[in-house]
Amino acid sequence: MDVGSITYHSISPRMLNLLARIHQQLGEVQARHLHHPPEGSAKVYRASTVHATLAIEGGLLDPHPVAAIAEDHSASTQGPAALEALNTHRTYDLLTNLDPFTELDLRQAHGVLMHGLAVDAGRYRTGPMEVFYGEPQPLRTAPAKGLPVAMQDLLRYAEEDDFPPLLTSCVLHFGMVYLRPFTAGNGRLARLWQRRLLMSHWPVFGYLPVEAFIHRAEPAYHAALEFADRRGDCGDFINYMLERIEEALAEVLLTSDPVKSAGDRVAGFLHALDHQGNASRAFQRREYMAFYPRISTATATRDLKEAAGAGKLSTEGSGRSVRYQATS
Repeated sequence: MDVGSITYHSISPRMLNLLARIHQQLGEVQARHLHHPPEGSAKVYRASTVHATLAIEGGLLDPHPVAAIAEDHSASTQGPAALEALNTHRTYDLLTNLDPFTELDLRQAHGVLMHGLAVDAGRYRTGPMEVFYGEPQPLRTAPAKGLPVAMQDLLRYAEEDDFPPLLTSCVLHFGMVYLRPFTAGNGRLARLWQRRLLMSHWPVFGYLPVEAFIHRAEPAYHAALEFADRRGDCGDFINYMLERIEEALAEVLLTSDPVKSAGDRVAGFLHALDHQGNASRAFQRREYMAFYPRISTATATRDLKEAAGAGKLSTEGSGRSVRYQATS
């Protein structure tokens, strides 16, 4: 199996535009401290993600039972559908402790994901597998010969690739679906492993409900995978995945605003200055308002005045020309 042919992808203007927009969104995520889900939203995002990734593969449970199963370990006795959901929750809990480039960790994740559902959970298949993408007839047969080496090569490619991580993660996703290293659970593991790779760069991917948007456009997901498989070029599949990531980020940014107090806003602004290497630079109110375009002039003035009164900012000048600077 030549991993070089599996990972080939063309570059298009659409792809570059999506990359630019997503990086802009991720910058706003950083500025608004959305590294973790807003208070009270973690369970909602998790249930949405687990429900969607199982529904993509024909899962029958509704979102509410999927959410309840996260805290109900008796689900293992409630049938395969409930066990699938419980296993998926448990695998997501493990993600931060797993290395996205380590084969042993990949197989550990599969072992948890398919515990009680596949007799060979965590072990590569040893026989051929027919490859379907929603059509009644298989597209091809995926061989088992050379599979461990091909998976090692794919993970090494993902670790060493010089393209932006957003692109590399999509290629890894496609490569795992193409190789089908396990007898079952390949699709959900590929989506999970793309998430794990992206979490290494942006913590927001730890909860971003990308799978929910894939589920909403599910026929196009399978079509994009099949088209990439037939052409030997996963460029269009990358475009599809970037579109879903953009949609998920847009929803999080639209519905989530963890900044609730003047202190939070000022701290967020100063953190951004520090991240840019400008922690000691003086700034004016207009820069603060540009960072928080939704607040009024009066609110910005009050925020900065309160921070100065609390000793977090020093001031120089007066009126509209006043300049502020972090005190530490």
